[in-house]
Amino acid sequence: MKIIKLTQAQDINTYQPSKSLTAVLNMSISLGRPLLLAGKPGVGKTQFAHWFANQDTNNFNKSVLQFNTKSTSIFSDLFYEYDAVSHFRDANISRSTIDDNNKTAADYITLTALGFAIVCAKGLTENNDRELDRIIRQSQLKFKIEELKPKSVVLIDEIDKAPRDFPNDLLYEIENLSFTIKEINLSIKLTDEEKQNIVVILTSNDEKNLPDAFLRRCIFYYIDFPDEKELKTIVLKKLSVGLEELSPNEENGFNEKMAWFIKISEAKNIEKKPSISECIDWINFLKENKLLDKGREECENSFSILLKKKGDLNEFKNILPGTTNLTV
Repeated sequence: MKIIKLTQAQDINTYQPSKSLTAVLNMSISLGRPLLLAGKPGVGKTQFAHWFANQDTNNFNKSVLQFNTKSTSIFSDLFYEYDAVSHFRDANISRSTIDDNNKTAADYITLTALGFAIVCAKGLTENNDRELDRIIRQSQLKFKIEELKPKSVVLIDEIDKAPRDFPNDLLYEIENLSFTIKEINLSIKLTDEEKQNIVVILTSNDEKNLPDAFLRRCIFYYIDFPDEKELKTIVLKKLSVGLEELSPNEENGFNEKMAWFIKISEAKNIEKKPSISECIDWINFLKENKLLDKGREECENSFSILLKKKGDLNEFKNILPGTTNLTV
């Protein structure tokens, strides 16, 4: 498959991946393998998929087809959902009234991430049978895609939340890229050429080990937690105000608070280290409540945004002496 050239333009979320990450993605595309992104929450794993889909040179559907993994997920959930309960309820209502709504199973089916990507890659978005047309329209509304294109980015988020067998089953489905909607007896299978229209990105928060067989068939990339300079850049891009809007005292306070956050992140005895998103929430709270340039004692209650365990709050007293009133 032709390697897709990535631009250096930032997406609407001001996200900018590293050159090494874009290089590894190109490698996964070239080999036809899914890309597994691992790292702590907030380092940009999910944002990367959205950034990639929005690169103008790639000509992908702009909306990422995202599947949020659950502890109850099974591989068939990747293709479509059938609301059997609503179908049964509406059928009973129709039988008990004069009204006949003429609804079929297709009215209760929506494609999920991989199923919708397969339909797009197959080019089944025009001149289909009525039932499939209905399913596609319903799915298009769900994913908020105005113009359907053959190429899609499928994001399978937080795969480490799934049951043990899910990753291995998933790889088989990704390699075959075929499925059957049994309720309307419709099967769709891609050719090798059509399979190249789908880029699969998976994410893991490293909360549990994934099967070796699964790892062998993925391209792996670990996104490190950013250093202090990189973290400041990320947080400032996400703030409700920019650095230029901070007073000199607030700018000094911002630098001080970021140094505190780094100390927490690097502390060996902090069990649950805060994520980047929690750091952004914390800094925004301090700014909005005019606490950004204040000392430790005046900011003590705000540390509950970052630290979620009593032991971690107690340990923080040793990291920054003088914080004595922390409670959970």
